[in-house]
Amino acid sequence: MAGAVPLAALPPALAGAAAGSLYEALRVGRAATPVEIKAAYRAMAKRLHPDVASRTSGAPAPAAFLEIRRAYETLSDPDARARYDRSLFWPSRHRHGPGVATGVRVRRWETDQCW
Repeated sequence: MAGAVPLAALPPALAGAAAGSLYEALRVGRAATPVEIKAAYRAMAKRLHPDVASRTSGAPAPAAFLEIRRAYETLSDPDARARYDRSLFWPSRHRHGPGVATGVRVRRWETDQCW
């Protein structure tokens, strides 16, 4: 788990805070392998699971566990991870990539001519 930041190294306020991306939620880099993602999820789940966290004082909200669970579900599936990575790469108005129909008509000289 080379790219992961240990949960204990984070301030308590950030341990259950909403992250900007699914990679940040699991504290792994975008180049993390499936093994690293699984190890990061398991380590965080051991601390944030509602059954375990309810026994400790200052327990994070159950939403923190649901967030890392959602992140793991997406990042552990290769197809879902690829879709998610593409959504991070393309800005919102170009989400589908170049040349894909997004509701805006692209005029091409060859096809616009009336033969």
